Amino acid sequence: MAPNKPKAGHVNMMADTNIANLPIEGLRAVMRGILANRPDCTPVFEQQTRQYLGDTASQFVNVTVIEQANGSFQTTSAFHQLRRRICCMVGCGMCYQALPLLQGMVEQISNVQLGPAQSDLVDQIAGVDGDIIQAITAVQKTLFVESGSRDLSQIEKAPLEALLASLAACKAAWASNPFPFVLDRGLEATIDIVNPALASAAAAAATAACNDDFIVEKAPRAISETFQMADVKLPRVFSGLWQLSSPAWGSAPRSKIMQQFSKHVEGGLTAFDMADHYGDAEILFGQYRSSSKNSDALFAATKYCIFHPMKVTPDAIRAKVDERCQRLRTNKLDLLQFHWQFYNDPQYIDALKYLQQDSRIQHLGLCNFDTEHMQKAIESGVKVYTNQVQFSLIDSRPTVKMVEFCDKHDIKLLTYGTLLGGLLAEKWVGQAAPDLYAETMTPSLRKVRIPRAPLVSTINQA
Repeated sequence: MAPNKPKAGHVNMMADTNIANLPIEGLRAVMRGILANRPDCTPVFEQQTRQYLGDTASQFVNVTVIEQANGSFQTTSAFHQLRRRICCMVGCGMCYQALPLLQGMVEQISNVQLGPAQSDLVDQIAGVDGDIIQAITAVQKTLFVESGSRDLSQIEKAPLEALLASLAACKAAWASNPFPFVLDRGLEATIDIVNPALASAAAAAATAACNDDFIVEKAPRAISETFQMADVKLPRVFSGLWQLSSPAWGSAPRSKIMQQFSKHVEGGLTAFDMADHYGDAEILFGQYRSSSKNSDALFAATKYCIFHPMKVTPDAIRAKVDERCQRLRTNKLDLLQFHWQFYNDPQYIDALKYLQQDSRIQHLGLCNFDTEHMQKAIESGVKVYTNQVQFSLIDSRPTVKMVEFCDKHDIKLLTYGTLLGGLLAEKWVGQAAPDLYAETMTPSLRKVRIPRAPLVSTINQA
């Protein structure tokens, strides 16, 4: 019998010296590098994170996150510390344990009385709304099972029901404030998972509220940069909603999001890309489209992504299409893009065939499929209209085989990362490549891998 491997009581002394002296942004860069190169270390990292959060939990019991000083309310340092802690809990598999902390923040927000000039505090509180969305999304992921999804247990539902009650009370108390209720998105998402039967009524109320966000909505401006996908003419630039999946990009109340949707549409950008796991992106867009005077001009490209092993059945697939329609408030899906994580499991062909048979799906696409497996899907008789993949000046992999294959089969490539998360902008020309692990960098920027040289040189050599 092999001897038990001893558990390390400490790390190598020189490594510990690095840990003790590296700046925080350096430690983050090192950790991301380790996990990117050794993904098998991720479970250990998550377990150690849970251990640390458990050991320090007593420090965050009944902390004050909002206080009244000099006649006005303001956040405390604990507000930002607790938000970071909640994000860590959600990220390491402690989403249910994070719910009482969110509930405590909501209860303190209920007491806030704002003046017309305190929009900065509203923006800070909107971050909590984003945290709730991320926590609910994490809870939904725990419900994935081989047959598709399962119901919440009573133990799991209890903290969600408590959070929902606090959110409802907070909304009632907020009525005296001169700003729209800032936690509306979190309230709707919590209703959606706790009591789906009430979700339609909540969505209808939210849609009615959306009408207030459209002061004067103009018709979309005609643009010249378009392409034809089957019978649909679309702008060459889609508005991507990945950023709604996490407050890492910042957060905003629903009213501001709706106003930005309207601004994009008026500019001619009438196509939006989202997914089942992009937080409440589908819900928000569904509310927007059902309220917009330009609804007939709008195009929704959403996704059905399978990240966990499952048994593909017609009922399981249809249930996910039902969910997409319900969240988007529609009886048809303009474009449903399918992502499959496990190519060694050929059930993706069955899933695509079931999706193709669903008359609610107007166009069926793929997401992150390579050429080999896209070809297998085509050869099985599945009609594919699009494939969404990463493509940019510094990542031209689709040009190797995929472009030729797609041209042959009239498949449109919908590309993401094309502007390098914002790095392909005039302000970066001639500048040194940024520190992608600085706190100011978003997940969009961190996906980019570029040489440590002025960006203009990188572009010229691509």
